Amino acid sequence: MFFARPILAQTRVELQKKKEQTEQNINLTNELLERTEKSKSSGLNKLLILKKRISLREQLIQEIASEINLLDKNIEENRAMIANLENEIKQLKEEYAKMIYYAYKNRNSYDKLMFILAAEDFNQAYRRMKYFQQYSEYRKKQANQIVIAQKNLEFETEQLSESRQEKIALLSRKERENSQLTFEKDKKNNEVSRLKRKEKELRKKIREEQRRKKKIENAISELIARELKENKNSKALSANEELLSQRFKSTKGKLKWPIEKGLIIQEFGEHPHPVIKGVVRKNDGIDIGATSDTKVKAIFDGEVKKIFAVPGANMAIIVRHGHYLSLYTNVTNVRVKSGDVIKEGEYIGDLYNGDSNDASLLHLGIYEEKTVLNPKNWLRKQ
Repeated sequence: MFFARPILAQTRVELQKKKEQTEQNINLTNELLERTEKSKSSGLNKLLILKKRISLREQLIQEIASEINLLDKNIEENRAMIANLENEIKQLKEEYAKMIYYAYKNRNSYDKLMFILAAEDFNQAYRRMKYFQQYSEYRKKQANQIVIAQKNLEFETEQLSESRQEKIALLSRKERENSQLTFEKDKKNNEVSRLKRKEKELRKKIREEQRRKKKIENAISELIARELKENKNSKALSANEELLSQRFKSTKGKLKWPIEKGLIIQEFGEHPHPVIKGVVRKNDGIDIGATSDTKVKAIFDGEVKKIFAVPGANMAIIVRHGHYLSLYTNVTNVRVKSGDVIKEGEYIGDLYNGDSNDASLLHLGIYEEKTVLNPKNWLRKQ
């Protein structure tokens, strides 16, 4: 049990860290929702943020439940330890009582002396004398063991009381979070109902998204075609560029985020439209929600290859990293220009922070030439 305790403590510390991160992400969704609700053109992204917050709330409830399960194990261990200690104390006291009784029955020092003097030789007399000394030391040791066992019992009883109090607090927190989750689900359902009444407007937004996506695809295709024409071979990179490409590839799962404090609101890939049935939305990257006044930074060393305007998504920046490309859209106040060689973490612009449904949402794309990759697989875990 003593070996298991540090493992349980470590697991609980890890759970508490996850819980803190989840709580921070929920707070970030609250900030994003507050900003979105102030926007006159509040629309689909509000619903996506609401869904993200619900997902995070469910994750938080699960983490609280896991922490309660760990506390239950701890409480059971405390109970078992207390039962063992009580049994140990009982046995020690019984043994000690027998020794005291024996000492009382044989308390006459004259009898002890005669027992030693009645020895057949000196060695036997010495051994009999040592026996009385060791017996006396054993009695002291037994008394100390009783005191230590009682102190351990007090400690375990206190630990049990603390664990029970913590469990009560966590159960109360879980109940509050469940109530909040119900409220948030109702709010999401209301938002879905509201948006369903605006289907015509939503279909218009879908067409705008498709045009935006097409413009980005064309920009990447034109960039690669131009470089192919210049090099006569898209793979004709210099030794330094090949090395950069290999370095980028080796950082999969370790890349820094393009913004310091962000949360993925729209995942990579195809997703059913959250309002209109039968419509599928395709995302060639990830959409990261962030707080206001956020700086956009390069995820890796590279060369700025193209900067262009995207209707409804402000400015887009394409950076080449050997055979790989990174794309950043919804950027304003661009701080770089085509041809600039930049470093990982370099400030390349600001995230759009205006009065729009897409405010504070950065779109990040990663490509291996024309092949679309999931940026989430390349970024380090938060």
